[in-house]
Parts: sequence; structure tokens; C-alpha cells
Amino acid sequence: MSLTTHRFGTLLLVLMCISVLAVQAQTTDAPSPPRFEDVVAFEYTLSSLSARVSSGRVNSIPKDRIMIIDAMVSSRQLINPEEQDYLGILELSSGEWEKGEDLNMHYGYVQLRGPKFFGTVPEPRSRTASPNEIPLHAHILLIGYYLGYGEDEAGNRFPVLEAEDFRILQQ
Repeated sequence: MSLTTHRFGTLLLVLMCISVLAVQAQTTDAPSPPRFEDVVAFEYTLSSLSARVSSGRVNSIPKDRIMIIDAMVSSRQLINPEEQDYLGILELSSGEWEKGEDLNMHYGYVQLRGPKFFGTVPEPRSRTASPNEIPLHAHILLIGYYLGYGEDEAGNRFPVLEAEDFRILQQ
């Protein structure tokens, strides 16, 4: 996928968020629509979230603002396959080169909760793909909220988000 296509997709998503805010403002008695920066924490990436969480600066991460995260799906796990109580987990990853030599990887997890995400993570050993399935190693744009952080056995911390929506940018 070209950088232009990626930028167009991100711009389209931002415009959709702005139009949702405008519709919400029209349907309430609010004198003016909420400001974009009060609703969307656009400055966060998986890399910046991971850095804040691993350094213990979690109090500064907003839990009440939408985050738009661009990442790859590293792994998937289905926790509850029942449609009404559906719960799937995605491990997301992103990387950046440091000094052109070392690849610095960042990880986080996303909860896909509720019926709207039904079928996004396949049943273990399933050989049939769901039309809603998020493919392993897909490049996605995630829209969600920061929930907190988790910690693995080695003491490494990682951000945990809850998905509101997503787009597959590249499979």
C-alpha cells in the first residue's frame, strides 16, 4: 500500500469523526459542537502509548478520548464465541528503525467486545473464514479507548484498548 493511500484512509477516518461530532451537536441542545481535541486523542500511536506505559506514565493517558491506532495484527485469541457476549483479543504491533540498524517493536492488546465484533476472531482450528474476520498480520486502523495496561511474566507492561471500530488497510 502506498503512503498516499494510507494518508487518504487516515484523512477519511478523521473526516468521519468530525461529521459524527457535528451530527451529535445538532441533535443536542449544545450551543456548539465539541472540539475535536476534546473527543479524539489524535497524538497517540501504539509506539507512544507503549512508551508511556512501560515508563509508568499511565496517569497522563486519557481514558475518555477516542484513539486512532495504526498497527499490524500479530496474534488473535477468541475468549468468548457467543454472539451476545463476544470477546476477542488482538495483539497489535508496530515497529520503527533506530539509527537504521535496530528495529524497535511496540506491542499492545485490543478487546473486541460485543455482537458488532462477532466473527472477527476465528474459532481455534476453524478452516472457514468469516466475512468479518480480521486476518492475522493484517495492517489495521483501530478506533478505540485506552482501558489501562497489562503486564507479562517478565514485568513488561503493554497498553490495553477497547475497540469501537476498525478498518483493514491491507491484508
